[in-house]
Amino acid sequence: MSEEMYDRVLANPKFAELTSSRNRFSWTLSIIVLLAYYAFVLTVAFKPELLQSPLAGGMTLSIGLAVGLVLTIFCFAMTGLYVRRANSRYDTLNRLLIEEAAQ
Repeated sequence: MSEEMYDRVLANPKFAELTSSRNRFSWTLSIIVLLAYYAFVLTVAFKPELLQSPLAGGMTLSIGLAVGLVLTIFCFAMTGLYVRRANSRYDTLNRLLIEEAAQ
């Protein structure tokens, strides 16, 4: 990309919209995931007996293991949500910006 085209992209108000929207969404997802992880770690630190108990009577699977699995799946889902948003909305805005700058 030429310097002139680069400057046109930076000056375009759609670029500011794209970056602010992407940053806001990624920070929101990051905070949600960090809160989930810290809640799990704090539960392990201050209430380990809660996570040690079996999931149901007579089972060997503990609540802690099930919660850890759910947390892992939750984080994969948050990543998938970001990828879906990036591929649909952000890539489209990016392509429009480049097309406008090329004119």
